[in-house]
Amino acid sequence: MRCFVGIMVPEHVKSSAAALQDRIVGSGIKCKPVEWENMHICLSFLGDVAETESLGRELDAVAGRHGRFEVEIGKIKFVPSENYIRVIVLEATSADDSLEKLRKDVAETVGGDSKPPHLTLCRVKNVEDKKLLVEKFGSVACNERFAVDRIQLIKSELGRSGPVYTVMHESMLS
Repeated sequence: MRCFVGIMVPEHVKSSAAALQDRIVGSGIKCKPVEWENMHICLSFLGDVAETESLGRELDAVAGRHGRFEVEIGKIKFVPSENYIRVIVLEATSADDSLEKLRKDVAETVGGDSKPPHLTLCRVKNVEDKKLLVEKFGSVACNERFAVDRIQLIKSELGRSGPVYTVMHESMLS
């Protein structure tokens, strides 16, 4: 099954992110917004995994090494770059680098493809005027905060209307 390790975000963050998605879609670019129920911060994309029991134990060990912290959802970023926009994301940071330390520990312990923490807003199909898009949204920020007290092992099943996420295991931070 296809899995990743992440942090599901609370409703108030989803609401702010959805408002930004509406603005982006309304600007005329061709993109697919991430579904409300699927909004998350990815710590490591694992891909296909055979079983989740040992991963759950490894994630419990990782979580036990990290305390609770607060995440700030910040500015819009263009991935991989402003010149070649495939994904539009919101940066995710923490004041004391706790989020980045957690991401690195997850990647070192369970592996996978791990990128700097972010919340994906939409996957871009086509942008006619990249410069205008960057000018319009490059300084826009979400400015939401939330407390992180757990990480999740999440299964992603591709369906006709998009991915369906199921939390397979939850590990509480110490």
